[in-house]
Amino acid sequence: MIGNVNKNRPSVNVCTDNPAESLLKEILAGLEEEGIPYKLEDMSFTLDNMVKIAYEASEESRMGIAIAIKNNRIVLHYNKLKENHPLMDIRLDYNEKNKAREIGCNAARLYKIMPFKSFEDNGEEDMRNQVKSAVISVLKDFNLNNLNIS
Repeated sequence: MIGNVNKNRPSVNVCTDNPAESLLKEILAGLEEEGIPYKLEDMSFTLDNMVKIAYEASEESRMGIAIAIKNNRIVLHYNKLKENHPLMDIRLDYNEKNKAREIGCNAARLYKIMPFKSFEDNGEEDMRNQVKSAVISVLKDFNLNNLNIS
């Protein structure tokens, strides 16, 4: 693994397999912009198992957050979510650098418990729905777990 962090420091895990370099660069810049370290690992995975790879990487991350990137598909996962329900699973055009940077920023903001930056154009509603769905899932699990504890 390489990145902007030493081996034992908490970081966001970023797993790549032939990523669109322009998008990867912006995602990493977004993490750095928010002051969050990352570990970058080049590995081999398929589009079919990307969500699983991202989930496993989030489980291994001391921050509980991981991003998997293959070509122009990006999966952002948080270890508090169910494996098959990532926080974000999106395909970007290779020139959507602003959105890629915002994904990196939002991964960092997830850890810092800050409001997410929103996308500026048509994909914004899709992104809001994905994030809303993930948050509702976490809250439902939290409430069910608390009911069982009583």
